[in-house]
Amino acid sequence: MRYLFLAIFVLTLAAVGVYVYLGGTRDPKVALETTAAPLYLAGQPYQGSVRNEDFGQLFRKAKEAQASLRGDLANLYLNDPETSHDTITAFIGLAVADTTQPLPAGFRYRLVPAGQRVVAARLSGVSYLLAPNKLYPAALDAVKQQKLTPRGDFYLERFGADETSEMWVGVR
Repeated sequence: MRYLFLAIFVLTLAAVGVYVYLGGTRDPKVALETTAAPLYLAGQPYQGSVRNEDFGQLFRKAKEAQASLRGDLANLYLNDPETSHDTITAFIGLAVADTTQPLPAGFRYRLVPAGQRVVAARLSGVSYLLAPNKLYPAALDAVKQQKLTPRGDFYLERFGADETSEMWVGVR
């Protein structure tokens, strides 16, 4: 019995260590901003269930295209999946600086114009595996605390190669 408790203790300690290593103890910085520059996305549109296999494939295709397009993984959600019963309208791909490079089959460019009023939540040193579960609640809590009205049609997440992540929630 003593060895069972020791094993559980060691496994718990290992899990905590991995969580800390992945940046799980870091908190996002949140601010109300108006975007100063346009953002160019290269990717594919999607409309359907978040449980659909095609949705997951788009993320894999974006990750595969990342090396040739040299951009950050970035996804634009054009509706709130929580109020849309797991059906989303999205653009899944990469944020890119160069829009003259050839795109992989099925990809296209999409412009996010400057001047977007957003609540931006940002993290550094946190794995993209943990970042969404920290960014979304922080941004949405800030919207509530500041008594802002979410647009409901603009949620952008971006995951940089250097473990920098950000989430923009469009507000009125």
